[in-house]
Amino acid sequence: MMIRRALIYALAALSLLALPLQCIIDPSVENISVACVVLASGLSMLLYIGCTETLNTQPLSSFALLGFCVTSQLGALLVQTYTWTPVRSSLYDPLYTFGTLAFYQAIAIGVHATYRFFSVQKAGGIHIVRGVLNWAGVYRTPPCIALWMMGFVGMASHAVFINTSLQMSVIGKFGMGFNFLAWAPFLIPYYHRQFGDAYCSWKITRLLLIGYGFMMGAVGLAMNARGVMLTGIATVVLLYFLVGLRSTAKVSVGSMRWICGILVSAAVFGGPITNLVSAMAIARGLGPVPMSVKLDRTLWVFRHPEVIAAWRDSQDSLSHAAYNEHYIANPILARFVLTKFHDNSLHFASMITSEDSLERLRDVTAGFLWGVLPAPALQLLGVNVAKTDLNFSIGDYLPYLAEGQPLGGHRVGSMFGHGLALFGMLFPFVYAAMCLIFFYLMDLLTIRYADKAAMVSALGFLQIWNYFLSGLSYESLHGAFYYMARNFWQILLIYVTLLAIARIFSSQSLPGGAPMETAASRPAMSPIQRNPAAQI
Repeated sequence: MMIRRALIYALAALSLLALPLQCIIDPSVENISVACVVLASGLSMLLYIGCTETLNTQPLSSFALLGFCVTSQLGALLVQTYTWTPVRSSLYDPLYTFGTLAFYQAIAIGVHATYRFFSVQKAGGIHIVRGVLNWAGVYRTPPCIALWMMGFVGMASHAVFINTSLQMSVIGKFGMGFNFLAWAPFLIPYYHRQFGDAYCSWKITRLLLIGYGFMMGAVGLAMNARGVMLTGIATVVLLYFLVGLRSTAKVSVGSMRWICGILVSAAVFGGPITNLVSAMAIARGLGPVPMSVKLDRTLWVFRHPEVIAAWRDSQDSLSHAAYNEHYIANPILARFVLTKFHDNSLHFASMITSEDSLERLRDVTAGFLWGVLPAPALQLLGVNVAKTDLNFSIGDYLPYLAEGQPLGGHRVGSMFGHGLALFGMLFPFVYAAMCLIFFYLMDLLTIRYADKAAMVSALGFLQIWNYFLSGLSYESLHGAFYYMARNFWQILLIYVTLLAIARIFSSQSLPGGAPMETAASRPAMSPIQRNPAAQI
């Protein structure tokens, strides 16, 4: 059996098994109905990526589709079943939430299928944007030294801006734009697997990567930011998951050993890492205190499991509060399941019915949209928007309008609740148009060949975590607009600039010596034969 089919069959089997188990966990009509909706939605997604060539022709946008399904619906079913918890647990209106998410997933799949049909590459076609990106080196395999340089720049951007007040400054926001580069060195194993020791010396690089991983863990611990610690691991896992979903190789003994090794490692280290992340969450509750105090508190709590157990019990009791974000008990798995944030936003958005509240929401949304632009641009345009007056999130503002809850907590929201409150029945059409833009931008970071096998650029791999987690489900409409109008082009400029600087220090000649160019007449080859690497 091919690796691709084995992974899809495994996901489908786990999903099918979860339904009867949920019937045992909670035999209520609501819970069974919710489980059926999620199962139908999840299987439709698996059928789409399993029975079409979408992962080969548009890998990043297709992976974002799968990520939307997993983070909003399928992940909730699998994780809650694994922890023997009803899938409807702690949600305001589970059937409405999952039904809404399944509906918008169906829209995204339909738009993606249409987009694929009209985006077939033609021989001799003119591709101005891709031509510019190819000239800038986006589609070339970066040399090892470039990935190391990017990684240390990204790590420095995290470490230097630990100070919260500095983060809010103009310099701080500029520096934080480099954060995504911190995980660039974790792409080295992928390229080494393609090109062998011609790319780098694996014996030395393996030790350096271990040391670099510990350094990133230390930075994340010092910042009390679990995302900094785990994003590198998640990026590598998702990268190889995508590679596996596209692989037509047969399942071998070696691949089974790798899978077993990963499962054993997760079983051995999962508990301590989960406790450490929980200790960080407890220390975060100390409020605005020096980082050294939070670090001491984190380490103290980590050494006292009874404190962690008591905190987890208290989190369970929060599920009955007026507002809560508790859904997945495991703090690591909770990073992959965003269902509760969608549920909160949809619930409070449905309570906003007065014209006065809707008008205030429109005004605030307009302010956030203008706030996407940098302050000098706002001054040039004569737009009077004070960003300091928008020190809250849409996740704050919807409960504020619905129930008068306080602002300033920067709660995570959902573009679906935000969009439905603003546009009502028109939002499905707005979301369909947004999906088209998302898919186009994502796939600019890949290059397609005449044989329909696409290659993902290094920058695309660096964005794979963000695309999987929230590529089609941002926390607000202005968050989605920020990505389309500014963030995508910003990360592109940063990556190309550092890549150009790396040319000065690197004379590495990679196998093949040809960029990942769009050659319409290119014959069908295997990824190793195609060899899109190029010297920078």
